[in-house]
Amino acid sequence: MDALGKVFEQVAGYFSLLSEPTRLKILHRLCGGACSVNDLAEATGLTQANTSRHLNLLYRAGVVDRDREGAQVFYRIVDPNLVGMCRPVCLAIAGREDLPEEERLALMRLVQDEKRT
Repeated sequence: MDALGKVFEQVAGYFSLLSEPTRLKILHRLCGGACSVNDLAEATGLTQANTSRHLNLLYRAGVVDRDREGAQVFYRIVDPNLVGMCRPVCLAIAGREDLPEEERLALMRLVQDEKRT
């Protein structure tokens, strides 16, 4: 495999992280600041084990970092490109004519909330 092929493989791996709606929910919550695994599990409706599994994938990819405070682990977004990439995609989808009004408004609120953080 040539050098460019290796780069494309890494890019595809990065985008595959964002192809899972659960990880997008986690990342959306982290846009508001660092959170514990318990807070993320509660916000997403996942079990703590499932939340930790998704966070570990994001951590290994360098998208999030973690800090331990006592018995709790807090995660935060460290990849500056992530929010800059996701926001325009959300706006583009929110502007689609075929998107139901309720979903379009929810997506627009989501993007506006992220701009404030």
